[in-house]
Amino acid sequence: MNRRFGGFFLYGMMKKILLFVFVLLVVRSSGVAQDSTVTVCFGGDVTFANHFEWYVGKRYRYPFRKLKCIRKTDLIMVNLENPLTTKGAARKKVFVFRARPDYVKVLLNGGIDIVNLANNHIYDYSEQGLLETIRYLDEAGIAHVGAGANLDQARKPVIRKVRGLRIGFLGYYGLRPHSDCHPATADSAGTVMRILSYIRKDVHLLRPKVDFVVVNFHWGYEKENYPREDQIFVAHKTIDYGADLVIGHHPHVWQGIERYKGGIIAYSLGNFIFGGNSRTYEQSALLKVRFAKSKNKKMDARVVPIEINHWQSRLLTGADSVHMINQIKKYSEIFKQSIF
Repeated sequence: MNRRFGGFFLYGMMKKILLFVFVLLVVRSSGVAQDSTVTVCFGGDVTFANHFEWYVGKRYRYPFRKLKCIRKTDLIMVNLENPLTTKGAARKKVFVFRARPDYVKVLLNGGIDIVNLANNHIYDYSEQGLLETIRYLDEAGIAHVGAGANLDQARKPVIRKVRGLRIGFLGYYGLRPHSDCHPATADSAGTVMRILSYIRKDVHLLRPKVDFVVVNFHWGYEKENYPREDQIFVAHKTIDYGADLVIGHHPHVWQGIERYKGGIIAYSLGNFIFGGNSRTYEQSALLKVRFAKSKNKKMDARVVPIEINHWQSRLLTGADSVHMINQIKKYSEIFKQSIF
């Protein structure tokens, strides 16, 4: 090989190498790498009312200060089960909750990115209370699903894009109007009812826009560790319509986690930080879900046991942690397949 030919050969190889490095850097920086992984942490029922307020006061960092592990996740979502308001007329019902508007700072200090509002307490202080809650959340940059100023707004999904991977969120509560459920209409505020035609259409419209679809249901019966047949039916239908993950809450205790047709269904996440009662200690768990986009969609979930002591949460360790996981495994044995 003469010098001139060798020089051209080396020059050509260097151009190819530099081009490859440039393309690799562009792909990485644009967030559209072939293998993107995003972790989302889901917590159950959160209420900053009553006993929470009396004990916590203005210590906005206190509730989540010892739970730094969730900060390592990309997104955090909880079920916010109280309006943030000083306005509105209290509804006539047994339990009525509301929290101070400045408690939006508690959510911010906890790293909460998205809240589900489709539940039986978000309308406790009527339309005015709900609308004020939405205003405070919007001002804080905290996304919300499941309730709104009208039905279209309440059914509007939240889409989050992280490292090129897009995840869509929806929320539903109630089967009919009653004292705990004020359904949104075309021209009035409220929550989205758990109607199959709504779910099918909402998931169908959202599906092409995202890589994963997450649907929240506030449902079931308090203190029951197993879902009922109607919940299982709706959860399966939701996956059939195209959802990837179903997140449930309301029973205030954990239920099992099912795998169904490639999807995951967590029927109830129990309590996260619930100030609506005087219980100063309880054990619960978070659900940590990893979404991966490679050649095929991948999704896996694991239980993260926690303890809540005087409305402050932290990781549960040792034998108590093992016991919590074993309990959820037990609740999952009724399914043909579970995450365990």
